Amino acid sequence: MSLEFDENSLYNYSDDELSSLIDKSPVVAPNIYVLSPKLVAKHIVPEVLGDAVEAMEVAHALGIRVPFTRRIIKNDSSACCIMDLIEGVTLEEAWSKLSWFTTIRLAFQLRGFIRSLVSGECKSFWIDDRFRIPDRSAPSTITSFFGFWINFVSIRKAKKNASFPPLPSTAWIPSTAETLVLTHHDLAPRNILLDRRNQNWLVDWDFVGFYPEYFEYAAIWRVFSCISAGFFEKEKRVLGVIQTKFTRWRVGRRFEIMQNGALSKYQPSIN
Repeated sequence: MSLEFDENSLYNYSDDELSSLIDKSPVVAPNIYVLSPKLVAKHIVPEVLGDAVEAMEVAHALGIRVPFTRRIIKNDSSACCIMDLIEGVTLEEAWSKLSWFTTIRLAFQLRGFIRSLVSGECKSFWIDDRFRIPDRSAPSTITSFFGFWINFVSIRKAKKNASFPPLPSTAWIPSTAETLVLTHHDLAPRNILLDRRNQNWLVDWDFVGFYPEYFEYAAIWRVFSCISAGFFEKEKRVLGVIQTKFTRWRVGRRFEIMQNGALSKYQPSIN
């Protein structure tokens, strides 16, 4: 921890002074700095800072154990969140020492957290092709995105198909309920802290967003998935296929967007 940092002066430091003190503090994990026995600082991409902080506030209000945010500093190129330090270890570190009883109890704790999260809007890296979909997209837009990529074969065929009215899909498409749910989206062992009483704390809310309920299952650690997030194995497999396709063919939706008006966050170039 920084020998110069004074907890009692947290709100008195200027942003520049606080940034300098953070840079001088010990790094305990990527982008995580220990400022004092009670506070840590985390560098966050500015574009996701607002969502992450708001999500933690909502989670806290719902009774989910999350670190409390004490101060935020932000400029055009960087952002940092100063929050409470949670004394404990990550589930990743503690896993080999946990009994089966404790493991199941923690899984049910996590299940309670997930069921407490609320409904709302959506933006997700599971639907991250070159053009993406608009922020706060409706469930129907997500379903259309899934339908395109499930039936996608090649760029040439996508161009040809865009010239004709769309045909009903013969492939199974995951349903998207009218109500989306606030989802942590990265419940890996490294992001679950166990305090001294073996209570779960959820950290690293950088990927938070509003998603169909099975997105949490698709992203969660396999050992906890069924107990904590329900059983959505079929949906998970389909998401994997879709992600593989749009990772390989990033501009696959280009002609669907240009000729059929498919919704997108970024428009294709005309050239």
